[in-house]
Amino acid sequence: MKNDYTLTNFLNGKVRFYQKSDGFRFGTDSFLLADFVSLKGSETFADLGTGCGVIAILLLKKYPKAKGIGIDIVKENSKIAVKNAKLNGVSERFLSINANIREIFSFLKPERVEVVVMNPPFIEVDKGKISKVPERAIARQEITATLEDFIKASRYLLKNKGRLFVLLPLQRFVDFVVLSRSYSIEPKRLRFVYPSFGKNANLFLAEAVKNGGKGLTVEPPLVVYQDPYKKIYTEEVALKYERYLQDD
Repeated sequence: MKNDYTLTNFLNGKVRFYQKSDGFRFGTDSFLLADFVSLKGSETFADLGTGCGVIAILLLKKYPKAKGIGIDIVKENSKIAVKNAKLNGVSERFLSINANIREIFSFLKPERVEVVVMNPPFIEVDKGKISKVPERAIARQEITATLEDFIKASRYLLKNKGRLFVLLPLQRFVDFVVLSRSYSIEPKRLRFVYPSFGKNANLFLAEAVKNGGKGLTVEPPLVVYQDPYKKIYTEEVALKYERYLQDD
């Protein structure tokens, strides 16, 4: 790899990822979304905006019969996702596609997958400074696709009763609920994420079902840090990291 990429050991070296030194780098949010997802048997999932493939690869490592499709508009991301899939021994079950999700109908058949996973750009156009690093800007701001585009693509890709898993900042919660329902993807499971005890929620995790009936379960709060200054995780989050691939 060129020296503008770094190799990150994750989950005590059980998985490793190349990622750009100055690009968008994955963190706890990506892991929490992967942990929130549940797959059954040999289901196929699509990871919209896959980046360097972290979430897709974590899922493929945890679910050895699953197949994954990673879609990203940045060509370098698609290439590095392929390298990371090979590095982690899941390349035979991973398809990387370099494309804008707005054009998904032109390169994938409808109702292609049972599950869609996404941590999409969350800053609306003209509502924040655009990062000077293109990859970061595309990952965070709705430059190439909006939240509605991602939900519309999910509707297209999901089979009937297929599941959508998403992580977003709380500021987009109402938008997500309104948009997902407008595309007949009904929110069914919700968990609010708090940075530490005594703080307001700043993120949410949600599972929604295509053509699902009404009925929502709100799970207990998920608090990330016991000590946010020393970056010490709460017992629950620490156990998630410890147990994620414990059967490998």
